[in-house]
Amino acid sequence: MSPVHLVLRSSPSSSSSSAPLRGILDIIVDGVNLTARAGRSQGLTLLAELGHALGSLLRGRVSRTTAQLAAEGDTWELGMEVDGSDVLLSVYRSGPCPEVAVTDRRVSLVDLREGVEEALIDALEGRLPVGHRGVLESSLEQLRRGVRTAKPLSRGLVQDRIVVAPGPELSLRADAAFRIGNAATPLPAQVERADLHGLLLTGRLKIAGGQQEIELPDCQLFLVAERLVWLAEDTLESWQAARPLFRRLNVEGCRFGVRRGPGDGPVTFTVSTLSEAGAPEDVMTIAELEPTLFVETVAEFAEALCQRFCKHDGRQEQNLRLKLLLENAAILRDRLAEMKMDDSLTNAEPESFKSYGLPQRSSQSNGAWSQGGALRFSPRWLAAVPQIDLKATFLYQEKLIVGSAREVAALDSRTGDMCWRIQSERAATVATPLGIARLHADGRLRLHDLESGEVRSMTRLTPRAGGGAAGALVNTPGLPRLLLVAEGDRSITAIDLATGDIRWRHRGSRPSQFRMRRAGRLVLITGGDSALTALDVTTGDVVWKVRDRLPFSGDIAVTQDSAFALSISAVGAARLHHIDLWTGERRWTSYLEEQPVMGLNPMIAQNAVMVPTHDRRGVGIQGFGANDGKLLWEHEPGLSAASTAWLALDDRIVANSAAGTLICLDASTGTTLFNHVFARQVEADQPRRLEPILNNGALFVPQNQVEVIRPEDGELIGSVPCDLVPDLVRIDQNSNIIIAEDSGHLVSYSAAPQLRLIKSPR
Repeated sequence: MSPVHLVLRSSPSSSSSSAPLRGILDIIVDGVNLTARAGRSQGLTLLAELGHALGSLLRGRVSRTTAQLAAEGDTWELGMEVDGSDVLLSVYRSGPCPEVAVTDRRVSLVDLREGVEEALIDALEGRLPVGHRGVLESSLEQLRRGVRTAKPLSRGLVQDRIVVAPGPELSLRADAAFRIGNAATPLPAQVERADLHGLLLTGRLKIAGGQQEIELPDCQLFLVAERLVWLAEDTLESWQAARPLFRRLNVEGCRFGVRRGPGDGPVTFTVSTLSEAGAPEDVMTIAELEPTLFVETVAEFAEALCQRFCKHDGRQEQNLRLKLLLENAAILRDRLAEMKMDDSLTNAEPESFKSYGLPQRSSQSNGAWSQGGALRFSPRWLAAVPQIDLKATFLYQEKLIVGSAREVAALDSRTGDMCWRIQSERAATVATPLGIARLHADGRLRLHDLESGEVRSMTRLTPRAGGGAAGALVNTPGLPRLLLVAEGDRSITAIDLATGDIRWRHRGSRPSQFRMRRAGRLVLITGGDSALTALDVTTGDVVWKVRDRLPFSGDIAVTQDSAFALSISAVGAARLHHIDLWTGERRWTSYLEEQPVMGLNPMIAQNAVMVPTHDRRGVGIQGFGANDGKLLWEHEPGLSAASTAWLALDDRIVANSAAGTLICLDASTGTTLFNHVFARQVEADQPRRLEPILNNGALFVPQNQVEVIRPEDGELIGSVPCDLVPDLVRIDQNSNIIIAEDSGHLVSYSAAPQLRLIKSPR
């Protein structure tokens, strides 16, 4: 009796004996069902795949192959590796959390071939579903051809040891027999595959710390390395944000855990073996371990293990799963080195930059509508732009630039007449003194003449892989007219607007999603890492640099001689930094208990700096003293809806929410000065952009229609009688308003003259 059987059981859904043969394929070796844990597999498909795979193994074309065991939402696989006259069977589940059911179960290649051949013959004698007979016959022919030309390969192994011991507090030592790659079956250089079967490696792992040590005699080294890297990532995030951590992970009969308290405390690393019932047996706990040492040790172990795989089997260099682990370990080491780096730089000669400082902030509340009666509007013109791009629609001088999916056009803002129209796909658009700059997805930067729309210059840049366009405009007297853009994934490039030439390029040390904020002769940049850097816009040189343990988010506010920047971690901790704009010296740092709203700059009003925060309850806001960073007042999240737009005025701050509420707070005390509850609109009538606009002393608030409010006392002084949803609102210097809807409709209204009392009668 053969020790290998392949049994094709009937599927429970097949109640009729005359139905075509379908079912579940079981592979039984010495009475043990190896595929019992793999769930329901497509029996006939798996049987045909096994025939083709064994044929390739017999002919020596490959030394290792896999077959899919299940096709209904699971990822179990059967791995087969030939070793002379035997074949080693492994059953495992891939995915982010792999599970190994059987490892290197040695079976006679002849017995397995006979079992598969017998199962194929039996299947062909029965009634088959449409389309399966030809596949099974081809599989049987491939199997028999392999028998006639059998040249099975022999597996080569080499014993190797990995030792990582950066200090007596923690050390890792692994011993295993690595596969030797077969030079006769090289993988094409242009092909990369995710091959977990080739990375299943049973070895001995010894972990020691101080006077303690624990030995894991039969563990999957690669899977252990993956889980340890996960724990190291969590530990680094926790240490970076000064937040507590408790995490445990199980892998193949072992349990690893880390925990640490808040602040800069040490980490406790626990390793234990598990019984068959899942209860801990041998347990080792290493306390008082430096988080940086734990992260560095794990990253070094993962890199050393990957290097051993590639050293003994060159084909593993093209294994996507191994490359991912190697990349994650390298990122860990880079992040750790960056956080430990102390390369802060201050500017010793700030005077040359102060002369190009920011203009004095003028009062925003004064204007024609800050006093007087109601504000009335009358329609001027109506237009339709199919597939409008609201991000590329803006008012510049006396022209309305409108972008769409296939063209960009300029309309006269007073009459709505078409000035020019050109064919152009979607692009990021910015108005410059010398024309309209459009940055396309393929990296082309085109500068269009404002009067005719013709292309004045074109510059080819490296496109960004993601994150959208980021840039800044330099248009200060005494400085060259430049457009700064983020190029590729690690460069800031300055384009001369007059010629289209590249003036300079600043390259970062690693790929980043840059964000920029210009301030006079400086541009402040951050790429989501722990450095905030100021560059000279004329040369691209680094003027000053500030480091923090938490990564800077790019949310920066500048005013006069100060810059206020946020550094935020992924787990919620955040800090607000006050930095001298010209020297780079840090004046104070304040800790935020709540999570700030990403993508929203701190807001400055009077002597207060305000930071909106959020959680599942909605949004709130915190106010800090601009001079000392002390918390002045706070509104916890829940003050307003999750979708809220903010605007800072002279001495107050305004919040306009998607729930139909408008709130005005005093910047010094946080008290409510006034609030409005507008007619609650349905979700379809909610504007895409809720930012209130201050113009000529009046506050224009987008809701289901545009409401006009006097910010001094909160009085409602008018509304725009428009049937469109105000997805985009633009207002010129004369308070004429243009409203654009995402459907492509645009409408313009003019402000009616206001009657004023010049002289009262006697």
